[in-house]
Amino acid sequence: MFILAIGDFFIPDRAIDLPFKFRKLLNPSYGTSTSNNNKSVQPAHSKIGKVVCLGNIINSNETLKFLYDLSPSFNLVRGEFDDPNIISQQLQNISGKKGNSSCSTIPLYSTISVEGLRIGFTNGYQVLPRNDPLSLSAFAREADVDIVIWGGTHKVEAYTLDGRFFVNPGSATGAYGFDWPDEEEEEEEEEEEDEEAEEKDQEEAVDNKVEEEQDKTSTKSKEEEETEQTEQTEQTEQTGPKEVEQAEQTEEEPEDDETSSDLNEEGVELTESDMNKLIEMKSSIPSFCLLDIQGITCTLYIYTYLNEGIKVDKVTFEKESK
Repeated sequence: MFILAIGDFFIPDRAIDLPFKFRKLLNPSYGTSTSNNNKSVQPAHSKIGKVVCLGNIINSNETLKFLYDLSPSFNLVRGEFDDPNIISQQLQNISGKKGNSSCSTIPLYSTISVEGLRIGFTNGYQVLPRNDPLSLSAFAREADVDIVIWGGTHKVEAYTLDGRFFVNPGSATGAYGFDWPDEEEEEEEEEEEDEEAEEKDQEEAVDNKVEEEQDKTSTKSKEEEETEQTEQTEQTEQTGPKEVEQAEQTEEEPEDDETSSDLNEEGVELTESDMNKLIEMKSSIPSFCLLDIQGITCTLYIYTYLNEGIKVDKVTFEKESK
């Protein structure tokens, strides 16, 4: 069975909509007349058995309906910025079942069982410290689940800890977040800064050696210039002043070439594309996950929307036999 894990939309506050290629992938008939006339008679995707939505839809009835129509089983937990009254009312209108308990109350976390695995999912904002692996592991033990799906960080993650599988599908729209950077990221930045400082020190040491060698060569060149000047004075006595002027012009020509090459090198350094690349790296990448569960084995497919294309990564988890 395929389970769609998706969340952190923030429509329309921080994002306009889902990427069109995501919609077309999840619902092949999206944008056609049949999809517009479909009134949830049958699921929009035949292979997706369950949808796990991690919240933070904010206020997009169209996105909520799109997710609800994907499979026969729609499971939703409340996000940090969701209004449960608005979303429950929208769900009741979409499902057509007013007073349904599953629509009237939106939990902070929930669990489902699929074949030989138990799955717990939450938005994660109530887990403190936030995004902490040990806190998530404690949540998994309390809920007695094999797989934990959480969100709120807008960053894709997948790892195993204490025999359990932890999955974060990221943000489906690539919405930006306000979380503080992780300790690992801070340590990596500190290591990079230390490496840069060491490289600078090495460069300075090399420059100092080069300057010392240049000083030595300059003293020698001064002596050579003095000898050349004496030779030139002797030549001027023998030759005319015109030949001396021509020799001076030929010596000045290579200096112009050096200045032009320096200007070209300075022009290459002044580029704005590097700054744009840094800004793009800091922004979130739209993503979601599909879990293919067969018995006690879960194959995770991570879909990311990058450079107007969809990239798919694969991770496999197998429950340990007790």
